[in-house]
Amino acid sequence: MPASRLLPSAAVLGVATLLLSACAGSAGSTEDEGSSADPGGTLSVVTSTDVYADLVQEILGESAEVTALVDNPAADPHSYEATPQDRLTVDGADVIVANGGGYDPFLTRLAATSGKDDAVYQLIEGENAHIHAEDEHAEDEHAEDEHAEDEHEGEEDVHEGHDHAAEDESGGFVNEHIWYDLAAMSDFAEDFSAHMAEISPENAELYADNAAALAEEIDALDDRNRAIEAEGMSFLATEAVSQFLLTDAGFEDATDQQFLAAVEHGDDVSARLYQQALNAAADQEIDLLSYNPQTETNQSAQIREAAEGADVAVLDFNETIPEEHGSYLEWMEANIEAVETVVEESRG
Repeated sequence: MPASRLLPSAAVLGVATLLLSACAGSAGSTEDEGSSADPGGTLSVVTSTDVYADLVQEILGESAEVTALVDNPAADPHSYEATPQDRLTVDGADVIVANGGGYDPFLTRLAATSGKDDAVYQLIEGENAHIHAEDEHAEDEHAEDEHAEDEHEGEEDVHEGHDHAAEDESGGFVNEHIWYDLAAMSDFAEDFSAHMAEISPENAELYADNAAALAEEIDALDDRNRAIEAEGMSFLATEAVSQFLLTDAGFEDATDQQFLAAVEHGDDVSARLYQQALNAAADQEIDLLSYNPQTETNQSAQIREAAEGADVAVLDFNETIPEEHGSYLEWMEANIEAVETVVEESRG
């Protein structure tokens, strides 16, 4: 079956556009190799995180049993290691839903091991390998940068902007946290329902109705978020998760791309960028610190402490649905309410 495509997502930091799609090897029919769907039976769907499990369940209703491999609000999906039980769960799946973009390669690896490549529906097209991995050339550049910093300590960093992690579309930082892009999630609901209607045509009307209702609620949240109009305000993020939501609300992203790329690698941020972020927080150069508690490091905790000490607003943005919120919609509404409060208080 040809890959079904969603509408293009928002541009990421002005240098890349995410194209949402069901990957070319998606489960297009019950006859595809790797698909074990029983016509008329309950479908088994496996997703990488509880975010997609919630959205998928809303669309499929009682026609499917949906399981998320990562549903612990304390876990970091970036570094999740699959278990033997996960392998068994994927073995029995009719449909597998992955974010892609290097976010959840554990799931697509399990699918490949189980011979389930054709059952995968992936939102970000392309191989689900970590897209920020550095090659030998980048490591050489990094080593040269460190040497230059050692020899010219205190001088302006002449290599700024040339690090592999901050390059453009050819290999730079891309934000894969697309579930914070509400317009993209509305598109996903419609596209996934059409995809599933081909797998289970007897439920096509149910899927279409459910997806339309879900998309309408997401669109309402998107409209509310964009109405915040936080123009003139800026934020710094300890991790890129909230970027789509906050920029759509009108905030300027004051976070250095190299800072975000280091976090995505699971690396410590360079001393220069770390100090730059500390200064921005302590000197009130930003209006909001966006904090991801699931990727907390000693460096991010220190930045948070500096922001709080300077009375800069701090908001937590999680990777997965927090325990206090029962659904994706409830969670996103709470995020938007928190942002609205920050803007209202800033403007007096």
